[in-house]
Amino acid sequence: MPLILRNRRDAFAFRFGRQSGIRATDDAVEQLQDQLQREREQHRYNMLVKEQELALVLRELAQARLELARIEALASAPSPSASLH
Repeated sequence: MPLILRNRRDAFAFRFGRQSGIRATDDAVEQLQDQLQREREQHRYNMLVKEQELALVLRELAQARLELARIEALASAPSPSASLH
């Protein structure tokens, strides 16, 4: 069924309603784009923090391995007192 606009007032109301709908949709799109931008920035920050945490954990692991290697080297070394006798 075709849209029938009986008079100018109906046509004006139709155009006004359509423009209001377009503005509302445009506002919603703009809000979503802003939200997406904020979420991307938050994601970048979260990834930076995780990378820093990972670097710290890897550093601690390397230190623990070094300490373990030192302990193993001391444990496997011959006793100095045994060589004096």
